Amino acid sequence: MKAHRIKLLHVVGDSSFGGAARIILRLAEMAKGEGWQVDILTSDPAFQRAAQRQGVGTIGVDVIRRDIRPLWDLGGLIRLYSLLQRERYLLVHTHTSKAGFVGRLAARLARVPITIHTCHGFAFHERSPRRKRLFYSAMERAASRWCDRVVSVSEFHWRWARELAICADGKMIAIPNGITRQPVHSPTARADLRRQWGTPHSDVIILSAGRLASEKGLEYLIQAASILRGTGLGFRVVIAGDGPLRTQLENLARTLGVTDHVIFLGHREDMGDLLAACDLVVLPSLREGLSIALLEAMAAGKPIVATSIGSNSAVAAHADLAVLVPPCDPRALAHAILQCGRDPELRCKLGANARLVFESRYTEKTMLDSYRRLYVELVNAKWPVGATPI
Repeated sequence: MKAHRIKLLHVVGDSSFGGAARIILRLAEMAKGEGWQVDILTSDPAFQRAAQRQGVGTIGVDVIRRDIRPLWDLGGLIRLYSLLQRERYLLVHTHTSKAGFVGRLAARLARVPITIHTCHGFAFHERSPRRKRLFYSAMERAASRWCDRVVSVSEFHWRWARELAICADGKMIAIPNGITRQPVHSPTARADLRRQWGTPHSDVIILSAGRLASEKGLEYLIQAASILRGTGLGFRVVIAGDGPLRTQLENLARTLGVTDHVIFLGHREDMGDLLAACDLVVLPSLREGLSIALLEAMAAGKPIVATSIGSNSAVAAHADLAVLVPPCDPRALAHAILQCGRDPELRCKLGANARLVFESRYTEKTMLDSYRRLYVELVNAKWPVGATPI
C-alpha cells in the first residue's frame, strides 16, 4: 500500500477548540507531512479554521454533540457510519469521550481496518460521584473493545484505567501530551504588557490560561484574589481565554470587588509574551487530561500553583516544580499564591525544575515520535507486505 493511498480521519465532533485540539492538529500535520491523506471531523468553526490554515482537510458534518440525546445520537451514528463506508479510511483516530464512543462504534460497524482512541481525560474525575464513575467507566470499557489501541495523555489516567479495568492488558498505552516552547514575539513583551495592564513593577503577575469552563475552576481563583486583597501582596490576576462562563466569572469579580485585581484578556495568540510577562502561573482546574497550560508554563520555566488532581500530581512527582493545593479550595489557593508571591527564590527554584522536567519528558518531539511508532506498528501489523508506514 502506497503512502499516498493511506487515509486517516481524526474524529472530534463539536468539542471546542482548545488544548486537545492543538495536539490533534499536530498529529494531523505529522501524518500529512509523511504523505498521508488526513481529515479532521469537527463541527467547531474555530477548529475548522485552524485546520484549514494548516492545510489539513476538514469534514464539517454534524454527527457528534457533547450532550447525550439518544435519538439524535443514533442518527449521528448512522450518518458517521455511512461516511466511513463511503470514504474508506484506513485509520480512524477518535478523541474525547463522546466522539470516542460514537466514533469507535461507527468505525467497527463500517469495518475500518485500524481504530485508535486517545483519551484526553475521562468524562468523570476523582471527585465525581461513584455512580457517575461506574456508568462512564462501563461505557469506556465497552468502547475499548471496538478499537486496536487506547492512548492516555497522562501517566495518571493510564494507571487509573488499569485500576478500573477499562481495557484489556496491553491495549492501553500512555503517550503524554507534548508541546513546543511558545515563541516570545517581542524582547520587550514583559514591560509592554505590564504597562498595558497598569501594573507596578513590584506587583506579582499571576497568569491563568485556558477555556473559561466549569472544569477549569476559575471561580476559586477569583475568590482567592478576594482573600489576597487583605494580605498586603501587590498582585494582578490575568486570565487568558474565552468560553461559556466568561460573563459569569466577570460578574463574580464585580460582586467580590476585585475588578481592579483581575483582568480578562479573552482569546490570545501571544502566549509566549504572556508567559514572559507573568511571575506565577496558577491553574485551579477540577479535571484535566494533561493540561497544555501546565506544559506551557513548564516550558517557559515558570513557577506553578495548581490543584492536586491526578494528572497534575503525576507531573509534579518528577521534581519539586509546583505548589499543589486541593481543588475547590480558594483559601488554600490564596495561601499558596502568597507563599510564592513573597518568595522570589522559591519561584526561581520551581521554575528551573519545571523546565528541566519538561525538556526530559514532555516535548512535542517525544509525543509525535511515540504516535508515529504506534501508527507504524498498527499499519504494518495489518499490511506487513507492501505497506509504506510513516
